[in-house]
Amino acid sequence: MMGRSFLLVGATLLAATACTNVPELEDELSPQLRDARFPKLIELDKALGPPVDPESEAKEIEQELDARAAALQKRARQLQAPQPDEATSTPDITE
Repeated sequence: MMGRSFLLVGATLLAATACTNVPELEDELSPQLRDARFPKLIELDKALGPPVDPESEAKEIEQELDARAAALQKRARQLQAPQPDEATSTPDITE
C-alpha cells in the first residue's frame, strides 16, 4: 500500500516537473557572445591520433628505465672507485 503511494507521488512530481517552463539558453546570451567566433570542433579520435598499444609502450618505457638504471649504476661505480691522490700520483710525461 505504501509503495503505491510513493509511486503515485513520484509520478505526480514527474508530471509536474515536465510541465515546468525552462528558459532557453538563447534568451540569456548577450549579443557579443551570440556573435562571437568559436573554434571549430573536431572529433576526439582525430585530435588524439591513433591508439597506442599499451604492451609496446610499456616495453619501450621499461627499456628506457633499464638503460637509465644501467647508466646510473655505472656512474655510481665510477664515483665509488678509488681516486688517485694528486700529491702521490706520478706526472704524466708524454714527450
